[in-house]
This record gives sequence, structure tokens and C-alpha cells, in this order.
Amino acid sequence: MRTYLGRITKARILEAVREGVSIDAADQMANMKKQGMAEAAEQLLAATGWLPALMRTPQAAQEPAEPPQATPDTYSVAAE
Repeated sequence: MRTYLGRITKARILEAVREGVSIDAADQMANMKKQGMAEAAEQLLAATGWLPALMRTPQAAQEPAEPPQATPDTYSVAAE
């Protein structure tokens, strides 16, 4: 995450902290220099599991864990 936060703008760092931690945390960092802001954001975000939008995947709850299993009864009902 250090590489990512070091390469984005201060505005994006603050946006990430607002999203992953809180608005208050981002407001407290607003006047920091970029390097210090990136380091502080990394520490705050590390405990949250936050990821940039491009690195996120759909939540597992939206996908079935495994395909439904067909039973012999399923085929006999379908044939009728």
C-alpha cells in the first residue's frame, strides 16, 4: 500500500482515509506534507483492510460458493 499511497495525490489520500477510516481522521491529516500524509494513511488503513477501488473484487456473498448439486430425483422430475 505504501507504493500506492506515495504515488497518488494528497486529495486521493484524504479520500481513501475518509472512506476507510473516518472523515475526522482525514481532516486531521489535511495540512500534512504528502510523504507524512501517505505514511500516516498507510498506518491508519492497514488495520481496516481497505483497498483502492481498482483492486477490489465483488464480495463473495454475491457469488455462490459452489454450483448446486444435481440429484437423481432432480433428473426424474425434470423428465416428467
